[in-house]
Amino acid sequence: MRIFSLYILLLFLFFQGCVEKNIKTFNGNNIAINDEIKIDSSILNFYTPYKNKLQEGLMNKPISYSMETYKKNDGVLNSSLGNMFADATFELINPIFNDKTGNSLDVVILNNGGIRSIISEGPVSEKTAFELMPFENSIVVVKLKGKSINKMIDYLAKVKLPHPIRGLEIVLSKEYEIESVLLRNNPIDENKYYFVATTDYLLDGGDKMYFLAESAETTYLDYKMRDVLIDYFIKTDTLKLKTDNRFIIN
Repeated sequence: MRIFSLYILLLFLFFQGCVEKNIKTFNGNNIAINDEIKIDSSILNFYTPYKNKLQEGLMNKPISYSMETYKKNDGVLNSSLGNMFADATFELINPIFNDKTGNSLDVVILNNGGIRSIISEGPVSEKTAFELMPFENSIVVVKLKGKSINKMIDYLAKVKLPHPIRGLEIVLSKEYEIESVLLRNNPIDENKYYFVATTDYLLDGGDKMYFLAESAETTYLDYKMRDVLIDYFIKTDTLKLKTDNRFIIN
Protein backbone atom coordinates (compact mmCIF):
# COMPACT_ATOMS: atom_id res chain seq x y z
CA MET A 1 0.00 0.00 0.00
CA ARG A 2 2.85 2.34 0.87
CA ILE A 3 4.64 1.48 -2.44
CA PHE A 4 1.44 2.25 -4.39
CA SER A 5 1.05 5.60 -2.62
CA LEU A 6 4.67 6.48 -3.37
CA TYR A 7 4.12 5.57 -7.03
CA ILE A 8 1.09 7.90 -7.24
CA LEU A 9 3.07 10.73 -5.62
CA LEU A 10 5.92 10.32 -8.14
CA LEU A 11 3.48 10.42 -11.06
CA PHE A 12 1.87 13.60 -9.70
CA LEU A 13 5.26 15.32 -9.35
CA PHE A 14 6.25 14.21 -12.87
CA PHE A 15 3.14 15.69 -14.51
CA GLN A 16 3.32 18.81 -12.36
CA GLY A 17 6.82 19.44 -13.62
CA CYS A 18 5.63 19.12 -17.21
CA VAL A 19 3.07 21.92 -16.87
CA GLU A 20 4.36 25.03 -18.53
CA LYS A 21 3.87 28.11 -16.38
CA ASN A 22 2.60 31.03 -18.39
CA ILE A 23 3.18 34.32 -16.53
CA LYS A 24 2.04 37.56 -18.13
CA THR A 25 3.24 40.99 -17.12
CA PHE A 26 1.14 44.11 -17.54
CA ASN A 27 2.46 47.64 -17.38
CA GLY A 28 0.18 50.55 -16.47
CA ASN A 29 0.47 54.30 -16.39
CA ASN A 30 -1.38 56.84 -14.25
CA ILE A 31 -3.36 59.33 -16.32
CA ALA A 32 -4.11 62.55 -14.49
CA ILE A 33 -7.59 63.99 -14.92
CA ASN A 34 -7.10 67.70 -15.60
CA ASP A 35 -7.96 70.49 -18.03
CA GLU A 36 -5.71 68.98 -20.68
CA ILE A 37 -8.21 66.16 -21.27
CA LYS A 38 -10.61 67.23 -23.98
CA ILE A 39 -14.37 66.87 -23.51
CA ASP A 40 -15.86 64.11 -25.60
CA SER A 41 -18.60 65.98 -27.44
CA SER A 42 -20.38 62.78 -28.45
CA ILE A 43 -20.86 61.82 -24.77
CA LEU A 44 -21.86 65.38 -23.88
CA ASN A 45 -24.42 65.48 -26.67
CA PHE A 46 -25.78 62.13 -25.54
CA TYR A 47 -26.49 62.96 -21.89
CA THR A 48 -27.28 66.69 -22.08
CA PRO A 49 -30.92 66.24 -23.22
CA TYR A 50 -31.54 63.83 -20.34
CA LYS A 51 -29.90 66.23 -17.88
CA ASN A 52 -32.01 69.14 -19.11
CA LYS A 53 -35.17 67.07 -19.01
CA LEU A 54 -34.46 66.10 -15.41
CA GLN A 55 -33.71 69.67 -14.37
CA GLU A 56 -36.79 71.02 -16.10
CA GLY A 57 -38.99 68.17 -14.93
CA LEU A 58 -40.54 67.29 -11.58
CA MET A 59 -37.66 68.62 -9.48
CA ASN A 60 -38.32 72.18 -10.68
CA LYS A 61 -42.06 71.91 -11.21
CA PRO A 62 -43.87 74.39 -8.89
CA ILE A 63 -45.87 72.61 -6.19
CA SER A 64 -46.51 75.64 -3.97
CA TYR A 65 -45.89 79.37 -3.82
CA SER A 66 -44.13 81.45 -1.17
CA MET A 67 -45.44 84.94 -0.43
CA GLU A 68 -42.09 86.05 1.04
CA THR A 69 -38.54 84.90 1.62
CA TYR A 70 -38.31 82.87 4.82
CA LYS A 71 -35.19 81.99 6.82
CA LYS A 72 -34.35 79.79 9.77
CA ASN A 73 -33.04 82.69 11.86
CA ASP A 74 -35.56 85.45 11.13
CA GLY A 75 -36.73 85.29 14.74
CA VAL A 76 -34.93 85.25 18.09
CA LEU A 77 -36.15 81.94 19.55
CA ASN A 78 -38.65 80.83 16.93
CA SER A 79 -38.38 81.48 13.21
CA SER A 80 -40.88 81.40 10.37
CA LEU A 81 -39.02 78.60 8.60
CA GLY A 82 -38.39 76.61 11.78
CA ASN A 83 -42.05 76.85 12.73
CA MET A 84 -43.02 75.56 9.29
CA PHE A 85 -40.72 72.53 9.71
CA ALA A 86 -42.32 71.71 13.07
CA ASP A 87 -45.89 72.38 11.92
CA ALA A 88 -45.47 70.33 8.74
CA THR A 89 -44.10 67.45 10.79
CA PHE A 90 -46.98 67.58 13.26
CA GLU A 91 -49.71 67.86 10.61
CA LEU A 92 -48.42 65.04 8.42
CA ILE A 93 -47.01 62.66 11.03
CA ASN A 94 -49.77 62.81 13.65
CA PRO A 95 -52.43 61.03 11.53
CA ILE A 96 -49.94 58.31 10.55
CA PHE A 97 -48.79 57.84 14.13
CA ASN A 98 -52.38 57.74 15.35
CA ASP A 99 -53.35 55.08 12.79
CA LYS A 100 -50.30 53.03 13.69
CA THR A 101 -50.47 53.21 17.49
CA GLY A 102 -53.78 54.78 18.52
CA ASN A 103 -51.86 57.61 20.18
CA SER A 104 -51.43 61.27 19.26
CA LEU A 105 -48.37 63.49 19.15
CA ASP A 106 -47.77 65.96 21.94
CA VAL A 107 -44.57 67.66 20.86
CA VAL A 108 -42.32 68.10 17.84
CA ILE A 109 -38.67 69.02 18.21
CA LEU A 110 -36.20 69.30 15.33
CA ASN A 111 -32.87 71.07 15.02
CA ASN A 112 -32.03 74.51 13.67
CA GLY A 113 -28.85 73.18 12.05
CA GLY A 114 -30.80 70.69 9.99
CA ILE A 115 -32.34 73.50 7.94
CA ARG A 116 -29.76 74.10 5.22
CA SER A 117 -31.32 76.75 3.00
CA ILE A 118 -34.11 79.32 2.73
CA ILE A 119 -37.46 79.50 0.99
CA SER A 120 -37.29 82.30 -1.55
CA GLU A 121 -40.27 84.36 -2.57
CA GLY A 122 -41.89 82.77 -5.60
CA PRO A 123 -42.51 79.22 -6.81
CA VAL A 124 -41.62 76.35 -4.48
CA SER A 125 -40.63 72.95 -5.91
CA GLU A 126 -39.27 69.58 -4.86
CA LYS A 127 -35.83 71.06 -5.44
CA THR A 128 -36.61 73.55 -2.67
CA ALA A 129 -37.20 70.65 -0.28
CA PHE A 130 -33.90 69.00 -1.28
CA GLU A 131 -32.07 72.28 -0.68
CA LEU A 132 -33.73 72.74 2.71
CA MET A 133 -33.11 69.14 3.79
CA PRO A 134 -30.23 67.48 1.89
CA PHE A 135 -29.86 64.79 4.56
CA GLU A 136 -31.58 61.40 4.74
CA ASN A 137 -33.06 62.06 8.19
CA SER A 138 -36.27 60.18 8.96
CA ILE A 139 -39.01 60.99 11.45
CA VAL A 140 -39.34 58.88 14.59
CA VAL A 141 -41.65 59.22 17.58
CA VAL A 142 -40.24 58.75 21.07
CA LYS A 143 -42.17 58.19 24.28
CA LEU A 144 -40.72 60.45 26.97
CA LYS A 145 -41.59 61.10 30.57
CA GLY A 146 -42.26 64.64 31.68
CA LYS A 147 -38.89 64.82 33.44
CA SER A 148 -37.21 64.24 30.06
CA ILE A 149 -39.39 66.97 28.54
CA ASN A 150 -38.11 69.30 31.26
CA LYS A 151 -34.57 68.43 30.19
CA MET A 152 -35.62 69.41 26.67
CA ILE A 153 -36.82 72.80 27.98
CA ASP A 154 -33.53 73.35 29.83
CA TYR A 155 -31.64 72.47 26.65
CA LEU A 156 -33.62 74.93 24.53
CA ALA A 157 -33.12 77.72 27.07
CA LYS A 158 -29.39 77.00 27.18
CA VAL A 159 -28.62 76.85 23.45
CA LYS A 160 -30.73 79.97 22.67
CA LEU A 161 -31.50 78.96 19.10
CA PRO A 162 -34.79 78.95 17.17
CA HIS A 163 -35.08 75.18 17.01
CA PRO A 164 -38.29 74.03 15.29
CA ILE A 165 -40.78 73.07 18.03
CA ARG A 166 -44.51 72.44 18.19
CA GLY A 167 -46.77 71.76 21.18
CA LEU A 168 -44.76 73.84 23.64
CA GLU A 169 -45.10 77.42 24.85
CA ILE A 170 -41.91 78.51 26.59
CA VAL A 171 -41.38 81.95 28.08
CA LEU A 172 -37.91 83.08 29.14
CA SER A 173 -36.78 86.16 30.99
CA LYS A 174 -34.33 88.60 29.44
CA GLU A 175 -31.64 86.67 31.30
CA TYR A 176 -32.81 83.48 29.56
CA GLU A 177 -34.22 82.02 32.75
CA ILE A 178 -37.34 79.86 32.37
CA GLU A 179 -40.43 81.77 33.51
CA SER A 180 -43.23 79.49 32.34
CA VAL A 181 -43.82 76.38 30.23
CA LEU A 182 -47.00 74.86 28.86
CA LEU A 183 -47.28 71.62 26.92
CA ARG A 184 -50.38 71.75 24.76
CA ASN A 185 -51.82 74.36 27.12
CA ASN A 186 -51.14 72.33 30.29
CA PRO A 187 -48.31 72.19 32.84
CA ILE A 188 -45.82 69.36 32.36
CA ASP A 189 -46.38 66.32 34.57
CA GLU A 190 -42.97 64.81 35.30
CA ASN A 191 -44.38 61.31 35.69
CA LYS A 192 -46.61 61.35 32.62
CA TYR A 193 -45.52 60.02 29.24
CA TYR A 194 -45.61 62.24 26.16
CA PHE A 195 -45.11 61.42 22.50
CA VAL A 196 -42.47 63.48 20.75
CA ALA A 197 -41.78 63.52 17.00
CA THR A 198 -38.16 64.09 16.06
CA THR A 199 -35.56 62.66 13.66
CA ASP A 200 -33.40 59.56 13.88
CA TYR A 201 -30.35 61.85 13.73
CA LEU A 202 -31.35 63.65 16.92
CA LEU A 203 -32.41 60.40 18.59
CA ASP A 204 -28.86 59.16 18.06
CA GLY A 205 -27.48 62.14 19.99
CA GLY A 206 -27.20 64.70 17.20
CA ASP A 207 -26.86 68.30 18.45
CA LYS A 208 -26.37 66.79 21.92
CA MET A 209 -30.09 66.17 22.44
CA TYR A 210 -29.28 63.25 24.71
CA PHE A 211 -32.62 63.48 26.54
CA LEU A 212 -34.28 61.84 23.51
CA ALA A 213 -32.39 58.62 24.24
CA GLU A 214 -34.42 58.31 27.46
CA SER A 215 -37.32 57.12 25.33
CA ALA A 216 -39.36 54.29 26.81
CA GLU A 217 -40.54 53.36 23.33
CA THR A 218 -39.59 54.43 19.80
CA THR A 219 -41.82 54.25 16.73
CA TYR A 220 -40.13 54.27 13.32
CA LEU A 221 -42.36 55.59 10.55
CA ASP A 222 -40.15 55.28 7.43
CA TYR A 223 -40.95 58.88 6.47
CA LYS A 224 -38.06 61.17 5.58
CA MET A 225 -38.06 64.78 6.72
CA ARG A 226 -37.55 65.84 3.11
CA ASP A 227 -40.68 63.95 2.05
CA VAL A 228 -42.62 65.63 4.83
CA LEU A 229 -41.66 68.98 3.33
CA ILE A 230 -42.57 67.93 -0.21
CA ASP A 231 -45.96 66.60 0.89
CA TYR A 232 -46.59 69.74 2.94
CA PHE A 233 -45.78 71.97 -0.03
CA ILE A 234 -48.14 69.96 -2.23
CA LYS A 235 -51.02 70.31 0.24
CA THR A 236 -50.32 73.99 0.94
CA ASP A 237 -51.05 76.11 -2.10
CA THR A 238 -49.52 79.30 -0.69
CA LEU A 239 -46.96 79.52 2.10
CA LYS A 240 -47.62 82.27 4.64
CA LEU A 241 -45.16 81.61 7.45
CA LYS A 242 -44.69 83.55 10.67
CA THR A 243 -43.14 83.59 14.11
CA ASP A 244 -45.41 83.31 17.15
CA ASN A 245 -45.40 82.81 20.92
CA ARG A 246 -44.25 79.18 21.10
CA PHE A 247 -40.80 80.21 22.35
CA ILE A 248 -40.28 83.83 23.39
CA ILE A 249 -38.41 86.21 25.66
CA ASN A 250 -40.76 88.09 27.97
